[in-house]
Amino acid sequence: MVNVALNWHRFDWDPDETWRRTTLPKLDALGIKEKDLDRAVYVLRLNGNFCVQYPTGQSPTLYVGEGRFSQRINAHRSWVRELEELVGDFSFQVCLAFPRVNGSPNAYRDCEAALLDRFFYKFSSAPMWNKQFESRIFKHYVYNHRQMDQALCKRSGAKYKWAVSPMKSSEFYRNFIRTHG
Repeated sequence: MVNVALNWHRFDWDPDETWRRTTLPKLDALGIKEKDLDRAVYVLRLNGNFCVQYPTGQSPTLYVGEGRFSQRINAHRSWVRELEELVGDFSFQVCLAFPRVNGSPNAYRDCEAALLDRFFYKFSSAPMWNKQFESRIFKHYVYNHRQMDQALCKRSGAKYKWAVSPMKSSEFYRNFIRTHG
């Protein structure tokens, strides 16, 4: 067994921010180098009084992804803006981690699959915008559940006012319902 540490870096993100002028300086302030983002895992979360009602619980998590973070976060802008229009003007939060295992450049891919597995175990669904589950590559890699839950679940002391879920008439519904267990 190989224990893989997940040390999360968090920052607020708004879909109207630009990469060079806004997001990159936030990452720099956290001590994150742009070259490391190609092998990152990230969790995109709601950051405010709302969370998502999943089949077996509530979570602020909207999406779990991996790799090429600078390109991927830009690709999320359109659907995030649509969600923002529905629930009001607030920021989102990004949690970033850099899982590393000596001699294994693809540890981050396995980590994404493990995060999705953990999310399904807790909520009987993938996060709202994840359209599919990924397969674990290295089944002998072990991730601390508490470290995973720091990014996937409600934080201790969080006091959400609403838990939302899309209705059939929403374009979010098809993605949302696709992975329910």
